[in-house]
Amino acid sequence: MRQTVIAFTSKGLRLEGVVSATQEVGLPHPGAVLCHSHPAFGGSMDDPVIVAVAQSLAQRGIASLRFNFRGVGDSQGVFSNGSEEGRDLAAAVELLKRWPGIQRRRVAVVGYSLGAQVALQHPEACKGVRALVLLSPPLPSLANSPVGKEVRPRLFLIGERDRLVGAGALREALSRFERPAGFEVVPGADHSWRGREEEVAQRVAAFLARVLG
Repeated sequence: MRQTVIAFTSKGLRLEGVVSATQEVGLPHPGAVLCHSHPAFGGSMDDPVIVAVAQSLAQRGIASLRFNFRGVGDSQGVFSNGSEEGRDLAAAVELLKRWPGIQRRRVAVVGYSLGAQVALQHPEACKGVRALVLLSPPLPSLANSPVGKEVRPRLFLIGERDRLVGAGALREALSRFERPAGFEVVPGADHSWRGREEEVAQRVAAFLARVLG
């Protein structure tokens, strides 16, 4: 896996990120933007879950961009608890689409916890994105989100022992979608995915390898 440390702007703010690419050369590759969890609980682009997803994607020939939202790490600005981070996600998506070797029509977004909330509550940031993967999404983030009506592939992943969201509660919420979405429960995993990072990463990579082609 080749990694490139980068900086890009979101409405005048300088954000930091890392592009991870496959070692393969030749035809353009699909890509995915990876959004971290809440910084109050240690969330950042270096979260073990996000790093594991980047590694698993690279193994399947999918590049990725993981980045820090505003006010996290060395990214400029003030963290706004999800209200302004949609701007950051939109900037990251556009950057990855323009990245050399990326096929812009085969880009996905992967959000973990707060990152999933941002993707769900800011659909404009995911315009033109081919697929969504939501890890441990907060239930309130599903309210007023158009995700249940979308035709593009969507996968929701949650740990069996996730007490912050609840596997049963998420299953019930998804059952009300107008258009069904993928849903997987990972045995033994909680909201942090500690000890299950590789397993959830492999599930994400398998799904995106299938839907991005």
